[in-house]
Amino acid sequence: MATNQTDVRVGLLEGPWAAWQGLADGLKGEGLNLLWVTRDARTLLDGIGTDPPQVAILDVEPGGDSGMGCSSMEGLNLLREARKRRLEVRMLVLSSANAQDFISQCFDEGASGYLFRQSLTSNAVCTAVNALVRGERLFPVQLLRNDFEHSPVTTATASVLLTLTQREREVLAYVAGGADNLKIAAHLQIAERTVKSHVTQLYRKLGAENRTQLALRACHLGVRPPPDL
Repeated sequence: MATNQTDVRVGLLEGPWAAWQGLADGLKGEGLNLLWVTRDARTLLDGIGTDPPQVAILDVEPGGDSGMGCSSMEGLNLLREARKRRLEVRMLVLSSANAQDFISQCFDEGASGYLFRQSLTSNAVCTAVNALVRGERLFPVQLLRNDFEHSPVTTATASVLLTLTQREREVLAYVAGGADNLKIAAHLQIAERTVKSHVTQLYRKLGAENRTQLALRACHLGVRPPPDL
């Protein structure tokens, strides 16, 4: 059964871009249930803890020297803190920053999606929110393209999937969905150290250097997150 739009709960950390675009009103117009809007990162964390949305949208400003909105560093700290608190929410970052290192850091710190703000519409953000609710991860096209150019997925690479054990494939699916080792261990009912061992093997077999890269490899190979994530 399809999810009713009004059942999708969303929180928004609003910055100058989101305010200028009228994103809050736009999301409401798209039928999403906007629980709260704030411009304070601490208030967002408290809101996630007390009135949790399914998706929290972060409008992040590159640099941050202007003192307006959530800076890149503050955005990373916010993602890190939410991950440490194990807050059950999908984090969607909106930013004009296109540095691959920063984008990769966002995913490493727990982001589930990243959208470039250029020509972005409320409808596109709404579509992204619904994709995250379905358990998908949204990597910006540029990051996927850069990763593909540096480490193209050839037929030989794709055949590596056939060399993975059943458990390694299961772990890879959870990694593709953004789950950390502890969560994977809980879902698969195995020890966390066993998960770490499987992830190490996946790094070696798929030629990934970090967890974000491993998730990108999984996306290229058509691996989808498990439905229970």
